[in-house]
Amino acid sequence: MRLSTQQFYIQNLDNVNQSNARLFKVQQQLATGQKLSQPSDDPLAATQINKYERVIARNDVFTNNVNVSERRLRLEESTLTAITESVLNIKDLAIQANNGANSDSDLAIIGEEMRQILGQLVAAMNTRDAQGEYLFSGFKGDTEPYQLNVDDNYEYKGDSGQRFLDIGENATIAATDPGSILFGSGEENLLNVVNSMASLLKGDRPLDAAFNTITEEVSDLQGQTNQFFETLVTKRSEIGARLRVLDDQREALADIKLFTQNTLSKFKDTDYYEATSQLLLEQNALQAAYASFGKIQQLSLFNYVN
Repeated sequence: MRLSTQQFYIQNLDNVNQSNARLFKVQQQLATGQKLSQPSDDPLAATQINKYERVIARNDVFTNNVNVSERRLRLEESTLTAITESVLNIKDLAIQANNGANSDSDLAIIGEEMRQILGQLVAAMNTRDAQGEYLFSGFKGDTEPYQLNVDDNYEYKGDSGQRFLDIGENATIAATDPGSILFGSGEENLLNVVNSMASLLKGDRPLDAAFNTITEEVSDLQGQTNQFFETLVTKRSEIGARLRVLDDQREALADIKLFTQNTLSKFKDTDYYEATSQLLLEQNALQAAYASFGKIQQLSLFNYVN
């Protein structure tokens, strides 16, 4: 097969261009820290990069949900702690009121103390979160959960909704608890029990027809208070368990993200040691191509004809 001078020229020019392109690619990798400047450089690697980046993005969503859930549950935990302490004080006052030696003025003083604690309970049970939503209103975050109605009774105006957030693949957690399952719904709630005791002791309402003495009715209301107290203690334990789950899940998500980032780096990030070595090889190859091309350009049949 005969090869013309033009063919030699074109072939060597192509070699030089290819060597230049490889050198430029390595230089780009070193300059940007990225192996690929465009997906077509390595379609398989580009596919893997896209997959791992989606995993990391989804992991970030789960981590954010963990943080949101923790903030809500921490606020709920601290609020329930304050409410539990207030209810414990109500229980102690009810025990004092059951002492048959109390005079009407003694009972009135105890009732006034209960009324003061009632104000604290109303404020706590109508707590707002950092976004300005009522913590215990369920899905009705803009509605104050416990409000006085026309009969001067506290009525629950929220719903029974419980907000769940995704914190992992096939893993969710309850980030809120409605007041209806914590403090009672409708008018059958903790506030009205305390309000009834305070009013009875202060003489603001008559003795219920079902009871013969104030102490009997106070004992009945005290029993209802005890039930709410037990519910609060149980719910606080549940919240503590959920917070532990969130701590474990945060660590698991951090491990998954670290593993995914390391795997992604192998496809995406420049290996500077490897790239530097490759740069030297491509520089030598380009110099050799230039030298070869220069010599071939000097060759011509007429140079050897005398």
